[in-house]
Amino acid sequence: MISATIPATTPATISAVRTAAPASKAAAATLRSTGDLAAAGLVSARDARSLEAVSARYAIGITPAMAALVSPAPGDPIARQFVPDLRELATLPEERADPIGDDAHSPVPGIVHRYPDRALVKLVHACPVYCRFCFRREMVG
Repeated sequence: MISATIPATTPATISAVRTAAPASKAAAATLRSTGDLAAAGLVSARDARSLEAVSARYAIGITPAMAALVSPAPGDPIARQFVPDLRELATLPEERADPIGDDAHSPVPGIVHRYPDRALVKLVHACPVYCRFCFRREMVG
């Protein structure tokens, strides 16, 4: 059984999402460093310094609309999805470098041809936000 504390949806939260800046302005305001996360109040200044190692390995990207949804409550599910965590640097012996097997099915960079009748074309290696659990996070950003 999975349990999570879901932050309350408030009129202020809904308003923040609805009034988020247009894509080009949002991209410019996207939080991309541990300093940005600290300035936005998503992590403490002390935690920001310790998260530098994570940001050196994996991209950070949180749009203003997503940042507005993050609750300061411990264990917030939205924060866990987008805010870096030191545990990302731990690699267990049973983990694989290519967890979903893309490499074995990539005849050329940017194409995954796992099934005979379909192919995945990876047009860009950028996302508006970077999920902490993404299987392709080593190549994006």
